[in-house]
Amino acid sequence: MFGITSKGIELSNLFYDSTSTAFDSWEWTANLGAPAALVAGAVLATMAETREEYAPQKSDTKWVRFFKKLCRFMLFSSFALEVVSIFVSTVTGSVLLGHGECAVKNAVGYASPLGLLHHHHELEYLTIQITFLQGLYNWLAAVAMEMLIPKKNETKSARRMNQALASGVMSLVFWITAFYNHHLNFYSDYAAMIRRCVVLFFKTYFPPLRSFRPMSLLYGPSFVFSGALLWRAFNTSSTEEDRNDT
Repeated sequence: MFGITSKGIELSNLFYDSTSTAFDSWEWTANLGAPAALVAGAVLATMAETREEYAPQKSDTKWVRFFKKLCRFMLFSSFALEVVSIFVSTVTGSVLLGHGECAVKNAVGYASPLGLLHHHHELEYLTIQITFLQGLYNWLAAVAMEMLIPKKNETKSARRMNQALASGVMSLVFWITAFYNHHLNFYSDYAAMIRRCVVLFFKTYFPPLRSFRPMSLLYGPSFVFSGALLWRAFNTSSTEEDRNDT
């Protein structure tokens, strides 16, 4: 079975070995959106509750100021990553349900729903998994850092307990990574997934001029500008707190 190619529409001539396998792939993307939404909700609540607490003070030491900024950044990045996971999984699900079957002689031969995703939509497959897991990592790391930041009138026993809890959270992160690496499909470990995702991302969204994407004129400079603002925020010293310039 062949479709009519619509000029200018990406994936317009995409066909799967089986629509039932594509439907199973859609269920995977739909099921992953729920835990991502739970993490995003928890992170948003944490951000709202700790906004004033994480504001760097002029009297803070250099490392405390850095940890407060980093903690705030980790929480926001966690929320953003989970939103990306939900968005990409939803859009990919729509793509999976929008294409028919190919002729038997043109079948690729993948044997599983994830095999279909990996073959036809590798960037989407990687993005959904990485943004969900990295968002979880960033949230747990922010929780650990919050415990390490000294509190006013904190006793020695409370300080030591917070250090133990922070160490426990990071131990959990290490074990989650080990468990994840042990159960991976298609890739050797989590780091290999990230490397592959970065390569595919730049090939897709920052392509050569022969396949120019007009939206890159917006999101490209926007990423650079956001990075510059982030650099400025992390490099703001305590002596600049009383200045009125933004």
